[in-house]
Amino acid sequence: KYACPTCEENIQTAPAPAKLLPKSNASATLLAYVATAKYQDALPLYRQSQIFARHGAEIPRNTLARWMVQAGGRLSPLIETLRQHLLTSPLIHMDETTLQVNQEEERKASANSYMWVQRGGPPGQQTVLFAYDPSRAGRVPVRLLGDYAGCLVTDGYEGYAEVVRRNGMTHAGCWAHARRKFV
Repeated sequence: KYACPTCEENIQTAPAPAKLLPKSNASATLLAYVATAKYQDALPLYRQSQIFARHGAEIPRNTLARWMVQAGGRLSPLIETLRQHLLTSPLIHMDETTLQVNQEEERKASANSYMWVQRGGPPGQQTVLFAYDPSRAGRVPVRLLGDYAGCLVTDGYEGYAEVVRRNGMTHAGCWAHARRKFV
C-alpha cells in the first residue's frame, strides 16, 4: 500500500501478482516445492501430504495431484518453446526408460510405461526434456522429433529407425552401448 506520508490520503494498493493457478490457494513457491520434491527428489505426493500434515497444513494427496496436473498444463507453452529450442540443435541424444504408473485408464498397474528423454541444444544452452508415453513404439520418437533432420544419438533400439528413415537423419550409437559388442 502506498499513501502520502504527510496526509495519509489517496491510499493506493498495488494489484496482486498473477497466480499460476487462478482461484487456488497454492502459491508459485509451493507449487515449485511440490514439483521439485515429486519429480526431482522422488518424494510421492502421499508422503508430501503426510509431511505437510505434521507441520499443521492439511493438503490432501488428490489436491497435490490436481495442482501438478494444472501446473503442467499451464507450463505447456514453456515446454513447447524448449522443444523448439532443442530441435535447433545439430545433435540430439534420446533414450527411453521404463516407468510404472499405478492408476492409468485401461492399463494394469504392472504394465510398463515409458519416460522418453531428449537432450540437445547449442553449447552452454542445453535443453533436457522428458515426455511420458505408455508405449515404446516407433511412433513416439516420430511425434517427439517432428521433422528434425540432424544427428540422433541413441542406444540402438530399433524403435528409432522409423523417424531416422522418415527424416533422413544421421543415426549415431552411443559409446556406452557400443562397448558391449566387444570383448
